[in-house]
Amino acid sequence: MYSVDEIKKYLKDNLSEYRYEHSIMVAEEASSLARHYNLDSNKAYITGLLHDISKEFSDEENEYYIKKYNIDNKYTKQEYSKVIHSYVGAYFAKEKYNIDDEMMYAIMYHTLGHPNMNLFAKIILVADKLGRENIDEQLRSLAYFNIDDAVKYIIIKQVNKLKEDGKKPHEDTINLLKYLK
Repeated sequence: MYSVDEIKKYLKDNLSEYRYEHSIMVAEEASSLARHYNLDSNKAYITGLLHDISKEFSDEENEYYIKKYNIDNKYTKQEYSKVIHSYVGAYFAKEKYNIDDEMMYAIMYHTLGHPNMNLFAKIILVADKLGRENIDEQLRSLAYFNIDDAVKYIIIKQVNKLKEDGKKPHEDTINLLKYLK
């Protein structure tokens, strides 16, 4: 099992100061959103802490865990290198801290989204965007009014940004957007 202090110590020792502070902010936001939507706020806090546990893994570490956990190559292609941490991190956190499947999938889906996301996973995705220094106030309002609208807002912004950069959104992101519309 795990303790919050143990997780914080691991994160503090293994993440940059910026990433550690971001993880704390995400945990606090996830806890607040979970309370708002009548879910387990402690579980949301821990999931928020863990959401970027592997964000700063080296390419070699990612390769090792991709093979170890047999992660689908549709998530490991070069164009998705910035999001592989969500898949590696989900399995790594499950192994290291024995988190439950709901927590694991929330970590897994916090970057690309997924059409099978439940309310808990949506909270982690939204908390990741709110757990920053410069908060998008429109997103904050949406998050506490209608979580699906908040997720849709995030995904539309992501898709538009990718298109501006000449990149194609991942199929999971597109399928989530279709589901939300």
